[in-house]
Amino acid sequence: MLVAAPVLVFLVALAVWNPRGDYWGAVEFPKAQCEAYDAHAMRSASRLSEAVYAPTKLSRLFREPQNTVSNLAYAVVGLAILVAAKQRASRALGLAGIFLGIGSGVYHASLLPEWRMIDILGVYAVLFCLLFVGLTALWPTLRVSSIAWTGVVLVWVVAIYTGAHRNDVRIFGIKPFDSTYVMVVSVTLGCAMALLAFREAKDRRAYLRAVAALAIAAPMAFAGGQGDRFGGFLANPDALVQGHAVWHTLGAVAILAAYEVFAATGFDRTTLRAKVQQG
Repeated sequence: MLVAAPVLVFLVALAVWNPRGDYWGAVEFPKAQCEAYDAHAMRSASRLSEAVYAPTKLSRLFREPQNTVSNLAYAVVGLAILVAAKQRASRALGLAGIFLGIGSGVYHASLLPEWRMIDILGVYAVLFCLLFVGLTALWPTLRVSSIAWTGVVLVWVVAIYTGAHRNDVRIFGIKPFDSTYVMVVSVTLGCAMALLAFREAKDRRAYLRAVAALAIAAPMAFAGGQGDRFGGFLANPDALVQGHAVWHTLGAVAILAAYEVFAATGFDRTTLRAKVQQG
């Protein structure tokens, strides 16, 4: 993890300095975070339009400094899991975290729709890989090499397909791959598997600590993400702490806590200590 320290220092320093120039050119239609908005224009607007953007912020290298740098949390968590992991499902989750951190970081720096797609694919990959980690912790058969490889490939294929076609597939007028549905279903299934993991936990104290961390971080992350939207209770483009950055940071903590919940079963190594009892 010491490798990440210089990167963090460099990104924070760059975000503070944040040179101006025509780095990105175009900008997408305003979405679910307000750091690049003009505070006065946002408060006086009745609906979202390109007019809410602050031209001086769009000229920066990091159009959204806090939202850009906070994505390092996903990369650090992904790297921590990748270093600790022995199971292929866990390694896939670690790679997904790094992929999300990079993709989402560049998206928030650029506010370009192409990188927003990478951001979304990263979110889907993390959610689906985390579910696969839960299944692997509960069912030892999935740890068999050939089955694990097949499962990892399928998880990534499904994540990419559903993320890329989240607005294209409709069933009775409903978009089943919409990010809201995917998030709700994934969180529900993940919570169910986390509860089932209690019976398999070899370290009950570690399990309960991880559950407590997850129960605290996940709702706070959700509140940060929702509150930062246009008209939300945390929507303030000039705030010292941006709600969307809270979503990134505590969302990464929630991912790590969820991994630790399943690691407490002994199916794979924990990121928090060297000695682990594996099943």
